[in-house]
Amino acid sequence: MSSATPRIATPQAPADLPMLLPNPYGGFAPDGREYRIRDWRTPRPWSNVIGNPRSGLAVSQTGSGFSWIDNSQLGVITRWQQEFAMDASGKFLYARDVDRDLVWSLSPAPCFPDYDAYACRHGLGYTVFETTLYDITARWTLFADVTDTVELWLVELVNQGAGARRIELCGALEWNCGNAPSPRREFHKLFIETQFDAGRRAILARNHMWEVANPRYGHWNTPWPFVCAFATTEPVQAAQGDRASFVGRNRGFDAPEALSADTWRPRFGRHEDAIGALRCTVALPAGETREVGFMLAATDAGDDALHELLNRYDRCDAIRASLARVRADWDQRLAAHRVETPDPSIDLLANDWLRYQTIVGRMWGRCGYYQQSGAFGYRDQLQDSQVWLTIDPARCREQINLHAQHQFADGSVYHWWHPLSEQGLITTMTDDLLWLALVTASYLRETGDFSILDDCQPFLDDANAAPLREHVSRAFARVFTRTSPRGLPYIGAGDWNDGLSACGLQEKGESVWLGHFLAGLLADWAHIHAQQGDSATADDYRSRRDALVNALNTTGWDGDWYLRATLDDGSKLGSASCSAGKIFLNAQTWAILNDVADGPRARQCWSAVREHLVSEVGALLLAPAFSEPDEKVGYITRYAPGLRENGGVYTHAATWAIAAAAKMRDSVTLAKLLDAINPTNKDPERYWAEPYVTPGNVDGPLSPYFGRGGWTWYTGSAAWLHRGVCEWGLGVRP
Repeated sequence: MSSATPRIATPQAPADLPMLLPNPYGGFAPDGREYRIRDWRTPRPWSNVIGNPRSGLAVSQTGSGFSWIDNSQLGVITRWQQEFAMDASGKFLYARDVDRDLVWSLSPAPCFPDYDAYACRHGLGYTVFETTLYDITARWTLFADVTDTVELWLVELVNQGAGARRIELCGALEWNCGNAPSPRREFHKLFIETQFDAGRRAILARNHMWEVANPRYGHWNTPWPFVCAFATTEPVQAAQGDRASFVGRNRGFDAPEALSADTWRPRFGRHEDAIGALRCTVALPAGETREVGFMLAATDAGDDALHELLNRYDRCDAIRASLARVRADWDQRLAAHRVETPDPSIDLLANDWLRYQTIVGRMWGRCGYYQQSGAFGYRDQLQDSQVWLTIDPARCREQINLHAQHQFADGSVYHWWHPLSEQGLITTMTDDLLWLALVTASYLRETGDFSILDDCQPFLDDANAAPLREHVSRAFARVFTRTSPRGLPYIGAGDWNDGLSACGLQEKGESVWLGHFLAGLLADWAHIHAQQGDSATADDYRSRRDALVNALNTTGWDGDWYLRATLDDGSKLGSASCSAGKIFLNAQTWAILNDVADGPRARQCWSAVREHLVSEVGALLLAPAFSEPDEKVGYITRYAPGLRENGGVYTHAATWAIAAAAKMRDSVTLAKLLDAINPTNKDPERYWAEPYVTPGNVDGPLSPYFGRGGWTWYTGSAAWLHRGVCEWGLGVRP
């Protein structure tokens, strides 16, 4: 019999959940801090990303998803298949009525039962599934502890019927313990070892091979540095470590053979297809509630540390206390810098969801349901870290220093690098190295704390530490050497738009947008150096800015708007003479934001934006879209017309258009652009994506799915939209 703790409280029936800004699939809680899905058959997965600075999980409204530690690509704990039509892959929790032999899952996946009642509540730091079937109401809460590298499940079962019930709960997952996604599943599984620790009610897993190369011993010759455990608070009736033994021959997780078997033949060790399945029995008298806990823990500190972690959460009251800490932690983190406007959708985005998306999805997890990245993008997470400036600026300072450590002595940087492996990609993309200057300037503007310039960090290829001001100066110096005879910076293998990947591979193509970007930074850092008493450098930067602005307005102007770039062969990109890609958004918005364009010219290029790029779904990145691949431009032209950067709304850039509209005092266009990219007000059948977070992109007019959102969560647009609303729309900025 179960030792599950009795409780009096009954979970609220899903039908009673009130909704704000509802659509046919769900809506926000009245305070906006929870999204409540009442129909799991959403057009695409509507997911939540949950975590702490080291570990976390992604989970959709079906219950599918994955878990990670330290790196959501290299440190993936559980196996998951990115397949959105079905969305039935990940970690599962089954229920079985022992006496009636009825089996179902406590989230839609993988059994997809016909519930009497269903709700999925995605909140800040947790997700809850509430279901009723066969007179059993269940509440399954998933979350990650505030600091410990443990994912916790709290399960509450209520017997709504007239007689006593015996319910078996079975938690099940596939171990991944390494890199994901991996195309070599059958090879990868050969190295995973599992064991069942009956005393600790836990299945342990480790991987003897990691696909990160060992510098001393070569590829495929190092262990994954973590040990994991899946455990429960209850006595374990049965445990299984082999997939085939659990699901049965020619069967799957939707109807595992083991769930209807009274006894299991356990298989653990190094020769199985590694899973973790734990079954326990809950005695449930009529009208009463019982609760059960599960833990998914991981550590790089060895078995003893793992056992300590399990011991810390081996009671439901400990799990419940952890959940209370999670809620309080997010309340405290987001308490500062809140807004109140006439539009509740703007308030709930700015106050909670945009910052939550940025912190968990971009800074900590570095993943979303569309992408398991795990890496730090040199430009990406620097920009995202600005979310901390008004609530915890020390964390932004930490991020600045981390990126300074990933700079080479010549001022160049990784395009991205992976924590854990510290392996990165070196490219000739020319904007990456300058974001250190932008975010440092943002930090100085917000805090006034110039001591950050004395923070010392080494270079990747030089262990001698240098102060941050030197790191920034070397980035500028490298850009100065990569300047064309006409005075414009080279575009290299792309600038902010990675898809312009072939424009300047011969170091002849120029970037007009990067010129606008650099002009703003030169003004900022001339001011900073003047504040620091370095008048010589301040004067040099002012002189360089004047020359650059003159070059931009001479060779970068196309007649009605600014060019985007020139190619290695000297041809123009973003010109009225082009058949595709006639006008690019960033080349106009940044000319306005950084005062490259004077008053008349600013009005002229803004008029071009309104005429050619403002659409009902947001500001298009370029128009018209490329319809044929062009190897001289880059892979942007290989997207289908209207997809992502190729003539769609790239939401990151669309937020800069909102800022430019504010600077132009064009309140009508600002309102139109803000409304167009507000995810809360969309028709879900057209938009598809989650209503509570920003997407990376929305299909443009040349797509047959014009207005369809995609690549949610893992996008820098969340942090920039927060800044766009607060600093430009509301006008409160340092």
